[in-house]
Amino acid sequence: MSPPRRAYVQIEYDGRDITEEISKMALSFSYTDNTDEADEIRITFEDVDGNWAGPWFPKVGTKGG
Repeated sequence: MSPPRRAYVQIEYDGRDITEEISKMALSFSYTDNTDEADEIRITFEDVDGNWAGPWFPKVGTKGG
């Protein structure tokens, strides 16, 4: 019997791979392949240190990858 398949998510933010830095905070990930509009990616984080409300808060013009 082969092992179960696992999904892997790699996250780039402003041209930098931040997967390892945020992987411990990620609670869930979902991807929706929409046919009539843009696809949707949703990541839910636990931010007990307040990083996303402070120094990690996205600035205007920042791009994900």
